[in-house]
Amino acid sequence: MVSEKNKFAYPWAIRAAAAFAVALVPHVALADLDDDGIAPVPALARPAKVIDPPVLFLLPQRALPFLEARGELMARVLDTEGAGPAHARALTDLAELHLSHGMASEALSILGNVTGAELPLAHRLRAAALELVVGLTDPLNRPLTDRAEKLLDPKHEDWADQPMLRVLSELKSGDCAAAAPELAEAFLRSDRFPAPLRARVLPSLLDCAIESRRWGLARDIAARFADHPELRDGTALHYLLGRVAEAGNDPLAAFDSYVRAQGGDDLWAHRARRAIVDLGLREEVLEPAEAVKLLSIETEIWRGDDHAARTLDDLASLQAITEDRLGALETYGRLLQRHPGTPQASAARQKARSLVEALYADGENGTLSLSRFMEVHARLTPWFRFEPSFALVSEGFADHFRDLGATTVAATEYGAIRDYLTAGADLGLFETSSAQLERLAVKEAEAMLEGAQFDALGALLADPPEPQDAELARRVELVKARYFDATGQAAELVAGASAGAPEQVLRLRAQAQFGREDWLQAQATYALLAERTGDDLPLPDAIRYMLAAHRSGDAATAATLAARFEGLTDLPQWAEIAATLTSVAPQLLPLRQGTARERLDSAGEMLDRLSGVQVPPDVN
Repeated sequence: MVSEKNKFAYPWAIRAAAAFAVALVPHVALADLDDDGIAPVPALARPAKVIDPPVLFLLPQRALPFLEARGELMARVLDTEGAGPAHARALTDLAELHLSHGMASEALSILGNVTGAELPLAHRLRAAALELVVGLTDPLNRPLTDRAEKLLDPKHEDWADQPMLRVLSELKSGDCAAAAPELAEAFLRSDRFPAPLRARVLPSLLDCAIESRRWGLARDIAARFADHPELRDGTALHYLLGRVAEAGNDPLAAFDSYVRAQGGDDLWAHRARRAIVDLGLREEVLEPAEAVKLLSIETEIWRGDDHAARTLDDLASLQAITEDRLGALETYGRLLQRHPGTPQASAARQKARSLVEALYADGENGTLSLSRFMEVHARLTPWFRFEPSFALVSEGFADHFRDLGATTVAATEYGAIRDYLTAGADLGLFETSSAQLERLAVKEAEAMLEGAQFDALGALLADPPEPQDAELARRVELVKARYFDATGQAAELVAGASAGAPEQVLRLRAQAQFGREDWLQAQATYALLAERTGDDLPLPDAIRYMLAAHRSGDAATAATLAARFEGLTDLPQWAEIAATLTSVAPQLLPLRQGTARERLDSAGEMLDRLSGVQVPPDVN
């Protein structure tokens, strides 16, 4: 028996336990839910139920003319301005009216104003659902809004309209295989759509039914085309009937249907024109060259979507088959420019790269004539200048023409490659290495020098390249020295440091110092040159070296040179020259004191003549 005290204690304990249990169960207002319709709940609580959008009733609720209905709703929008939920309801009603008449852009613009965390979730979900319908039936093929796309998530699978909208989404992305299992349900539920929207989705439903060979469903869908004047004898119906005929192995009937559809200006007409070409090739009644002409025309008629990209890709493949590699590359270039960042562009880039390398290899090995090679390059540069791989083959093109003596063509090309690489890097299109830019700058300067383009070379050397690579730096110094020598800028030529200069630069600098009668500097520079070459110093350099030593009063060096360079002794009248130039000459060839000065002067004149006649070898 329970005591009197416990009679009061048990009810109190039960009430306390009940209160504790209630505290664990979330009580959340709609305003507390996130944009996905899920309430945040404590870890110990049961999973929150997802809040789905309301079922869509898109059929017009009233038989009012559009303008009259729109006027009433606009008045409601104005009257509820700032009223929160009431204003949101008026906006979504107005958007639904526009959508029910097929005005997707207007509906989307209105729904963009139904936002804000302060709005009840029901209004936000309804707006998102309408945006989803707009996105999936929009003829402009605009992307879905973020909140609309979230409604296709499996957590909203209990939403009655999701299966139909999921099928439309899969069809929009071209995945008929994924849409096929729910295709019949989507077709039945499309009856809830107003006529303008239903007319937009029926062709896609029929297209998938044909592709999945669900002929009974296809027949039912096709029968509904009669309810819509724009579909009853339209391009979509004739194109799709052509597909049915092809599936039934009746190419003549298919061709007839495609011809009836091809005259339009919509996607179905485009697909009909493509189908005519494909059917002609399969039945071997259309030559590849004729197909190339038809597809070339189609690439200009239909642009801007995946179908257009596929047409360009197919055209390029046909051109390659017909051995028109240049035409195929131009088509790939159009694909890259019209559809950047797409999977089709990535594939086209790889195919084009192989074709370009093969075509330029033919140009460099002589398979292509020079004029044809230049034509190929001129036609491809507008399409591929901003492709990093194209810079390499273009450099090979310039190298080839430079080797053949076309230095102006080469210099122009080196400069163009460098400019486009720099611009592409500045625009963030790709990365380029400083070594590549420096190499191109040096080659451009060399080509200008070889072609005697002194004005252009002078402008380039006003801000000369300063490569990090030692070999490139050596080549820059040589270009500068030869440029100063060729343009008579002796002061600039002799101004540089000689210690680390290349051999050819030392020779040009020594010649300039010799010509300026700077005997001490000429002797010093020739001495550095002699250290580099050893006993292989060319005879003209040895002559000037000895004469510079003589005129600077360094008789000992002159005597040493006479003994070091055996080639000097082969000169005519060498004995007389040696007798007058060396300090030991009087001991070897005794002369009268009175004639010493006369012999010295005549030896100098003879060396002048010899040094003028003997031309140094090419310093290339």
